[in-house]
Amino acid sequence: MRRFAVLILVVVLSLAVVACAAPTPTPTTAATPTVKPVPALKGPGNVTLKRLGGNIAFDVNTDYMVPIIKEATGYDVTYFSLPAEKAAEKLLAEVAGGADYDVINVNVNLWRTLMAQGALMPLNDLLDAYGKDILDGNTEEVWKTLSDADGSIYGVPYMYPHSQEVASFMAARLDLMKKAGIAAVPTTIDEFYNALKTLKAYYGDQYIPFTGPYKPASEGNENWVIPKTIASAYGIYNDWMVDKDGKVYYMTEAPKFADMIKFLTKLNTEGLLDADWAVNTDSTTNEKFASGKAIIAHSNRAGVQVTTPAQIKNLGLTYDDLGYIGALKGADGTCTYMRTEAINQVSCILKTSKNAADAINWINIKVQKQLFITMGVEGTHFTLDADGSIKPINPIFANERGDSYWYIDATDAGKYQNQWPARIRKSDAQWAAFSAITLAANKNTPNIFVKNDFAFKPASENYTKYNTALFKSLQDYILQVLSNTRTIDDLPAFMTEWKNNGGDDVRKELQDWLDSKK
Repeated sequence: MRRFAVLILVVVLSLAVVACAAPTPTPTTAATPTVKPVPALKGPGNVTLKRLGGNIAFDVNTDYMVPIIKEATGYDVTYFSLPAEKAAEKLLAEVAGGADYDVINVNVNLWRTLMAQGALMPLNDLLDAYGKDILDGNTEEVWKTLSDADGSIYGVPYMYPHSQEVASFMAARLDLMKKAGIAAVPTTIDEFYNALKTLKAYYGDQYIPFTGPYKPASEGNENWVIPKTIASAYGIYNDWMVDKDGKVYYMTEAPKFADMIKFLTKLNTEGLLDADWAVNTDSTTNEKFASGKAIIAHSNRAGVQVTTPAQIKNLGLTYDDLGYIGALKGADGTCTYMRTEAINQVSCILKTSKNAADAINWINIKVQKQLFITMGVEGTHFTLDADGSIKPINPIFANERGDSYWYIDATDAGKYQNQWPARIRKSDAQWAAFSAITLAANKNTPNIFVKNDFAFKPASENYTKYNTALFKSLQDYILQVLSNTRTIDDLPAFMTEWKNNGGDDVRKELQDWLDSKK
């Protein structure tokens, strides 16, 4: 009993010593997370922002829009554009070297790469403080897409402004087709093939029957070397697709992928495809069509805006001499084209930016002044119909607001859906193609449009790490087939390379994300 009492006394004395040795915490010294204050605005007139955007054919610092945006926002901005070739490589090299752009506007895949490299600044606090109109302009689903797993936002979305556009199509010389005896624009893959055969038989080597590719993406997914209007006939509309049982599969695993490649190979073997397809650039494709060397060209709205005026001026053509080939049907009636409802571009801020608060404030003001910046002044640049639709007044609208799209970093997406179609009408060439292809498809065959199941998938490790390289290797493989250095028989070997380079890792990640939504 005595030993037990002594033990109790030792314990009590030990606790007393510890209590005396340790300082008593007070409310002011308790462990509290350090909250970094939101940077204050320097304000218009006190800072010159640096903004980088995609490649474009005009001087981005002398364009008419520069003083317009200065008038609307008060901010001085120096603009930079990426080169036409190897733009991603240049940007990544600049970022690695400590580039301090305040705003960079890039495609979604390049944004993912920058985010994975830890190059971007989280924007939540800045958006809360200075970007209310930016936040209100997009849905929660969109913001989740541009956030990490912890909810930190790393980009500002510029949504694709039309949910169902046939953004990639073929432009055609109807005058030459009619002269060869082709009475109607092809609507099926067989009619397209027969038209090319007829053109080759009639003109011989005088013209290139079909030139391409035209690769600049005008929608929120990858550039394609395969015309999507041909892929549509084989049930192929994206690199990653989902079958009726909810299983994710890659383009190369599509039931008719091999048939599509065999069709393209047949065009090449029979001299119906441009012999330079594998090495053509967008510029050479445009030049061959615009100069009269080719009868049909892989194109899009940006392409015909270049080629049509040149054909009218230099070849004496009229709009009646030109036509457009949209999504083709397969022999079994298959016709699929992916919806363009997606994030088109992402504006983000590098960690090295010296003016992040003002950059967000500048973008927010641009959203507030969206109508003025993108459309101009009512009565001067546009009129409103009774239903609220916008009609541009040309040529002043085209001259003074024609390039405004390049300077957009974010929009009030709901309002922009109404404003954007009027922007297409700034160009007769663009409107002719848009009307003949997209408006006609939405009116007559809306069932061709297929949902992109991954349009709003948040960034994830394996997709970010591997998918861009996987898609590039696929495009390279297809070009190798068309240049006769590989064949469709090499597909199993290609798929082995694909798996070794992360293909199955990306598939599992996409499948897990898709399953989590059920």
